[in-house]
Amino acid sequence: MGGAELQDWTVQAAAQYERTHQQYVGGARKLEALINELIGEEEGINYLSATARAKDPESFLAKASKPHPDDPAKPKYDDPLNQITDLVAARIITFLVEAVDRVCEVIESEFEIVEHTDMGAHTRAQGAFGYASKHYLVRLNAHRRELPEYAVLKNLTMEIQVRTAVQHAWAEFEHDIRYKLDIPPDRKPEFDRRFLLAAALMELADNEFAEIDKLYRELAAAEPDAAPMDLTTATLTTYLTRRYPDAPHAKTNHYAWILGILAQLGVTTEDQLTELLQDIDSNAVQAAMTHRFPAGTVRRLDDDLLAAKGSEYVDLFPAEERRQKILRGRLKALARAGLFEG
Repeated sequence: MGGAELQDWTVQAAAQYERTHQQYVGGARKLEALINELIGEEEGINYLSATARAKDPESFLAKASKPHPDDPAKPKYDDPLNQITDLVAARIITFLVEAVDRVCEVIESEFEIVEHTDMGAHTRAQGAFGYASKHYLVRLNAHRRELPEYAVLKNLTMEIQVRTAVQHAWAEFEHDIRYKLDIPPDRKPEFDRRFLLAAALMELADNEFAEIDKLYRELAAAEPDAAPMDLTTATLTTYLTRRYPDAPHAKTNHYAWILGILAQLGVTTEDQLTELLQDIDSNAVQAAMTHRFPAGTVRRLDDDLLAAKGSEYVDLFPAEERRQKILRGRLKALARAGLFEG
């Protein structure tokens, strides 16, 4: 296949992709919504963002045009629409490394894993500092492939990247410099050295954030009883950290969400919340639940409130059919464990 033929072939593939591009845009929306539901709504993991995008047609053309590394006269991809694996790709950014690990557990549980690459482990194995993202190639699991709402993603291999905000900043800046600037060979060592130094500081920053989180938990747990305080997102965060010292933090907006639920129950102070939960064995409640991963602080409170109020708690969500169904399932689990009668 000559150069002109190679160009014609890739143009045809790009034209086909452009015709179906909106299909992939719709698929990206579905993937983004699914990830946010899994790691946010269901698992309550504290993360910065989870977004997905469909590959831009121009980017597709550039990638599909790449020649084969062993034979430049041949294309790298014989069937780019099926061989290029980032036509739909998602990126999840967390605050802490701990949350990266929890997100990865969810991905490995909820998707069919085609390939997994831990870039940080690879870098550490070389005794170096650098890119530390976790990359997955995934497909929908067998159950979701049969659901009509995911038809657009049914046979698609997708890419998911997971990293901390610090890792994300380094990776984006490094990519912009290295791939958008033609660095002269004599200046390359200088850039390499500075990026290496920045990568070391990146790892240090992630470690320090983890230590700060640990110190915060210790301080919250050791905080002496004070005068009764009104519940705000700030005081509730500290209260729940003290009540559930081993539970991961939830997203900031989840504290505001549960605060609104407490207000519906007439609970507006720490004392009122303590009184409501005084007879609840939170560890027993968690043992009765079927959560696949350690529940975060807001999920722990959500479960304890269900144990304390029962059906009355379920009835707080008349317009949320899916949530009511989930809560009724948890209520049955509490009843089986002898923690609720109703």
